[in-house]
Amino acid sequence: MRKPRELHNFYKSQQWMIARTVKIQNVNGKCERCGNTGDEVHHKIPLTIENVKDALISLNQDNLELLCKECHNKEHNRFQKKHNPFDKDGNFIG
Repeated sequence: MRKPRELHNFYKSQQWMIARTVKIQNVNGKCERCGNTGDEVHHKIPLTIENVKDALISLNQDNLELLCKECHNKEHNRFQKKHNPFDKDGNFIG
């Protein structure tokens, strides 16, 4: 799924690059959840085409969080194992 053009353009902007760099430097490059090396600057309030031009959301350091790839994927429920409602013998366990 492609990002809307407004979001794509924002993530290529000089303002975002500066805000991202400031966040990384302020937390010494460490994931704010687990302490591993941070890779992704995450918006706590998700960025949308409706709020991307609101600097209090899109660029505000208090709305940004540096995460490692693993913590970022957990935040967005990516690549998580699905709950299997059956045990190894096929019995329903809920």
